[in-house]
Parts: sequence; C-alpha cells; structure tokens
Amino acid sequence: MVSFYLKTGIFKQAAALAVLLMAAGTAQAQIPSNQIPPKGVNKVVRTLLPSWQVGDVDKKLSRLCSFGRFNQRVPYKYSGHFQGPNGAALVGGAKGDGLNLFDPTGVRQRDHDYWFYRDRTSNCIVYSAKVKPEQSAIQPQRP
Repeated sequence: MVSFYLKTGIFKQAAALAVLLMAAGTAQAQIPSNQIPPKGVNKVVRTLLPSWQVGDVDKKLSRLCSFGRFNQRVPYKYSGHFQGPNGAALVGGAKGDGLNLFDPTGVRQRDHDYWFYRDRTSNCIVYSAKVKPEQSAIQPQRP
C-alpha cells in the first residue's frame, strides 16, 4: 500500500498540503486581534409580525436591487427574523445615512431605513420605512 502512494505521488502531495495548512495556521495567529474584522451578524431583531409590515415596498429600489445597484454592503449584517402564523422570513437591513448600504446611484433618502428580502437575487424586494424622530429630538409645542 505504501509503495502505491509513493509511486503515484499522493503521499508527497498530502505532506505538502499538511505543511501548507500548518504555515497558514501560524500566519493567522500572528495577526493582531484589533485588525481582525468581526464576523457574523451584528444585530438580529426577532418578531412574530408579518415581514411585509416592516415598510412599504419600493418598486424602483427593488428593481435597482435586482440589478445590483442598490444593495446591502454586507448581506444580513443587520437583520430581522420574522416568525409568526403568517410565515417566516429573514430580511437584511441598511440605513439611509449609508450604514451597510451600497448605493452608487445616490437614490437613498437619509431619513429612511431599508429592508432587503432576497437581496442579491433577481427577485429582490426592498421595503422602505421612514425613521420616526427620537423622543428627545421632539420639542414640546408652546401655547
């Protein structure tokens, strides 16, 4: 059996691959921890509400999303998980100020949040929701 591996060179290839993987492992360990980007989802919102109540469907933005011209920078970095009696859905989020938003055409509105269903597909649906002002920013009416 050993002679088969030596004749075909499989043993040499496996040994070379093992050396390469060990070298890659030590190189990864030498990167300072403050330079390693965070992985995975940063924020998840879970609700029993239907996903279509997250905002109004914007047909223009949905079309741009289908063409790759209005998308999330990192898909599902910010996400909402809907699990209720009306069906389950996962949508990715982006802010109108540019947070996690790829918008080379400049069609975003700063006072809106955008939610992407099936982002990076030809069936992308973009929901747009106007951001409500914070309570502290609302000034009381004077008589």
